[in-house]
Amino acid sequence: MATNGHQNENLPIVVAGGGCVGVFLGLLLCQSDIKNEVIVVEPSPPNEADTRAMSHQPSIFPLFDQAGLMPELEKIASKCDSFCFRKGAAHGHELIAGKTFPKSERSTLLLPQWRFQELVISKVRAHPKGEVRMGSRVTGFEEHEGSVSVKIADKIGNEETVEAAYLAGADGGQSTIRKLLGESLKGETLDTLLVATDVIFDFHAYGFYDANFVIDPEHYGLFGRINDQGLWRVSYGVPAGTPEKEVFQGVDAKMKIILPEGGKAGYEVKRVAPYKAQQRCADTFWKGGARVGILGDAAHLTNPYAGAGLAAGIADAASLGSVLIHILNGGASDSTKLLSSWAAARRHVFLNIVDKPSRMSYERVRAKVATEEDLEALMERDPMVKALRSGTIMMPPSLSTDPKTLEGW
Repeated sequence: MATNGHQNENLPIVVAGGGCVGVFLGLLLCQSDIKNEVIVVEPSPPNEADTRAMSHQPSIFPLFDQAGLMPELEKIASKCDSFCFRKGAAHGHELIAGKTFPKSERSTLLLPQWRFQELVISKVRAHPKGEVRMGSRVTGFEEHEGSVSVKIADKIGNEETVEAAYLAGADGGQSTIRKLLGESLKGETLDTLLVATDVIFDFHAYGFYDANFVIDPEHYGLFGRINDQGLWRVSYGVPAGTPEKEVFQGVDAKMKIILPEGGKAGYEVKRVAPYKAQQRCADTFWKGGARVGILGDAAHLTNPYAGAGLAAGIADAASLGSVLIHILNGGASDSTKLLSSWAAARRHVFLNIVDKPSRMSYERVRAKVATEEDLEALMERDPMVKALRSGTIMMPPSLSTDPKTLEGW
């Protein structure tokens, strides 16, 4: 017998957080046949100066196809047509292994976070069921048997309470929703402070690929093209605990070490963003019959070297959207079990398909590759480098969850 379905058909669904994950969930809910309105609450408008996440992996393209987004994304994004592993500057950025993708093949899309947000927000706002409250945030909630009262405050402090069917927290690593649920992110902070810089520099003139994982025990990093206007992400690490002032003061010195020819051809640093490298996950993303849950960075955090953090969040949103739609349409055999099994499935995906490869990717870029013996040792413990060096590419496992396989569906 279906539970917790039609009784909520007149109440909206509130999504806290209008980043890529939250607004994607909002769009999927709007596009469904549920009668519920969808309110996405986001404190800050998309900011062109803040590129943050800059790419979308092919593993989640089917989810974008499901939402009808791929044609427009392919129009506004740039295609990453190559990636490689190479040595650090001390060894002339020597290529270790690389892959170039044919034009006919779908490869990673390069699209700054603000541009993705801008596109999907416009679609939510254009939908009759959709609303985006920009400049507001969720400040609290109170759960009831068949609903949740959600407190929403605007930027000048005016507060409103919205009675909702569900509240989904996609409000990032410092998630208010997660904290109000009494959950924390278990795991560890890695021993490096990562520094993401956006730099104007002609890497292609030096034979660099679109995405370059630079392997070096000290001067490791990721050099990745962001757009067609010469903007690149140059990400590197400094010792954990380095004061922020020292990080900013040391950027130019670092560029002179890690850029080809010390950057003498000229470069311009447009943005510097230091952040802690985390491998963390909540104990649960949704507690059974609760009206409130979390997804994306609110539920799990990972370092960027496997490129799986945002992709996992998008997969969270796709499967949670299907679950909530099924429940609200009265189709779930047991909505409490369904939400619990969704949470368990997504946590399993993070711990086994995201966390472990991300840790391996982090260790890979810090490996010693000065000699052929070093390279052989790396390939023995790292099948991805070995496969690419032999001319093949390992396809990552799917991050998706089929909601129809979950208990309670």
